[in-house]
Amino acid sequence: MLNYKEIDYKNYGKCLEISNGIVDLLITLDIGPRIIRYGFIGKENMMFEDLERAANYDKDDLKDMFGKDAKWYLYGGHRLWISPEYTETYYPDNKPVSYKKTENGAEFICGVQEITGLQFSMKIELNAKSSEVSVLHSVENKSGDASEFAIWALTVLDKGGVELIPWNDNDTVLLPNRTLMIWPYADLNDERLFMGKKYLSLKQDSSKGPFKLGFDLNKGLAVYLNKGQMFVKNFKHYDEGAYPDNGCSFETYTNDKFLECETLGEIGAKLDGSTVTHSETWRLFDNVSIKNPRDEAEINSIFVKYDL
Repeated sequence: MLNYKEIDYKNYGKCLEISNGIVDLLITLDIGPRIIRYGFIGKENMMFEDLERAANYDKDDLKDMFGKDAKWYLYGGHRLWISPEYTETYYPDNKPVSYKKTENGAEFICGVQEITGLQFSMKIELNAKSSEVSVLHSVENKSGDASEFAIWALTVLDKGGVELIPWNDNDTVLLPNRTLMIWPYADLNDERLFMGKKYLSLKQDSSKGPFKLGFDLNKGLAVYLNKGQMFVKNFKHYDEGAYPDNGCSFETYTNDKFLECETLGEIGAKLDGSTVTHSETWRLFDNVSIKNPRDEAEINSIFVKYDL
């Protein structure tokens, strides 16, 4: 049985709490929305919370598009965006969000965005007997014209953890079987990064700056270990799909404050009146840690133990 409760949470204002006695979720209602908390009841939050509002975007191009007072805030937690990344991506989502309960969770609905004419919504459902969460991201085009974009779902995770990603292992005979996109500020000699034969690992380090990579991740799976817990994200990758950023269905970004697990839907023209969706499934495991994120045998043992 699920429990629902509206609460005031830190400086996020009104939030909806959804819990099942095992894990709880907090979704912001006064801004966003953001899934600002996901964790075992009584234990630490896996999400990053930007209580200082230190991460924001208020450059002239944003003000020119959305008004002189426009300012976009990261806030932390999980959010819905559109790719590729340009000014319209940073729509200032600082207004209240409506919601309606569903049988297993709730659907959160934003107003139609000025300029873009897009309307975002997230349907979040929690399994009554486990940690499993499903997040259905939807974007409806109400602009009056076709709009070119891909859904982009970003989970901003708290500092101090390690991300694990399985490489594609499909047999392509004499051809390559994976795509790796490298952002200009990423250094492949970065000590946070390990790239082995089967797995990649990336550590969050509070003494280091920005780093970003993208992949055609056909396993549709990424893991983040932190605070003695393991966050698992699954999504659907389409082998013949057209993805943004030169073919990335998954991207990861880290800096001195957090690490992001980012999944992407297919890019293309979305006709006026059409709705595009993208889904993720989350799980949380307790008492999981890693001693050496550069040891593929240890990484593999985690994937085998938890049947990932």
